[in-house]
Formats: sequence, C-alpha cells, structure tokens
Amino acid sequence: MKSYLTLIFLFVSFIAFSQKIDEKKILKLKEDAIAAIDKKVDLGQQINDMLFSFSELGFQEVETQNYLTSLLEKNGFKIEKGIAGIPTSWIATWGTGKPVIALGSDVDCIPKASQKPGVAYHDPIVEGAPGHGEGHNSGQALNIVAALTIKEMMEREKISGTLMLWPGIAEEQLGSKAYYIRQGYFKNVDACIFTHVSDNLNIGYGDNGYTGIVSVKFSFERLSPFLIVRYD
Repeated sequence: MKSYLTLIFLFVSFIAFSQKIDEKKILKLKEDAIAAIDKKVDLGQQINDMLFSFSELGFQEVETQNYLTSLLEKNGFKIEKGIAGIPTSWIATWGTGKPVIALGSDVDCIPKASQKPGVAYHDPIVEGAPGHGEGHNSGQALNIVAALTIKEMMEREKISGTLMLWPGIAEEQLGSKAYYIRQGYFKNVDACIFTHVSDNLNIGYGDNGYTGIVSVKFSFERLSPFLIVRYD
C-alpha cells in the first residue's frame, strides 16, 4: 500500500504543480486516491502473480506483452507495439496535452531463477528454469494500478495531461531504454518515474548510478601462506 500511495502522491503533486491546483484541492485528491487504491488491491496482486507465472527471459516477453497491453487497452489506453525495433516492447498512452508523465518498469526475468512464490529458501517450480528473482514482476503492477487510479481522477476532475506506460525489455542483457530514447519516445515527456524493487521503499531522482553498459571482467586473488588462488 505504501508503494502505491508514494507513486500516486508523486503523480498528484506533479499534476497539481503543472496546473496550479490549490493546496486544499490537492489534499482532497490524495484522500480520493487512497480510497481508490483500496479498491484495486486485488488487481495489483493479479498483475504481480501473472507476470511471475510467465517468467519470460529478455526478448522473449511475449505473454507478458500480450497480457499487459490487453489490460491497458481495455482501460482506454492506445497501444503501440514493437517500438525501437524490439518485438516485445510497447508503449501505452492515454489522455491529451501536458504534462506528459511516463511510467516504466522492467519485465524480463533471470535464467535459472525459478522459485515458488512466498518461499524464503531455494525451492524452484521447475529446476533450472528461468524465474523472477529481481522483482520485475511487481513494477508494472504498481505502475498500472497507479495509472488507472490517476486516469479516473483526471477524467472526473477534467484535468488535462497524458499518461504513458512502457516496459524495460531485456534489462538483464541490453540497455533497451537507450533505444527508446534514440527513437524520440521521451522527447516530449515532462516527468519519467521508473519503478524497481529496493529496500525500505526508497525513492530517488536523477542519475542513480545504475548505468553499467560496458561488460567488465574482474579477477580476484586470495593470498594464503602457501599459494595464490585466482578467481575469474
């Protein structure tokens, strides 16, 4: 719940700032958001569990794409698939005008990380199969529930703006986000909020330093009185 509300409050604050909504109205919108989120808890859990069950490797996120885009399309979003030449990529947009707020989260899984949900020790569903070991099944659940809630409020209050949702494809293999940028998909975006699991529900802004694009090989040496052991 805290994660949902943090994202919703960021939404409300940015829209309020861009459209000069008074403080009293902002507080009312936040109260409404809390009530609306309570009604969508089951939906958030369903999205989370569905993506966990798919557990698709990078560039193979076919079922993940079909499920998420179908869900968003049913809720009035316009879908564009295969952006930047990546078959399993997509962008979903709703609304018109400014501000344009983008929400992103990775969706690929990790090789050999198959794991039963809710189990705190190694217990794969299928031994050696891929699985979601970095929370990439949870980010889109958070984003979509938040976006649908904000969409309802914008429609009711006649607030202009554009919501844009997108996935990080093959994050474990390639910086696909850079390809989106090169193709101009973020050219008119006013704010981009990216969701990823972390500890203590932390949030940050700007360059967080997680930009390792070049492969590097490290060698470690352990000294002992008798020999040097080398690890690559």
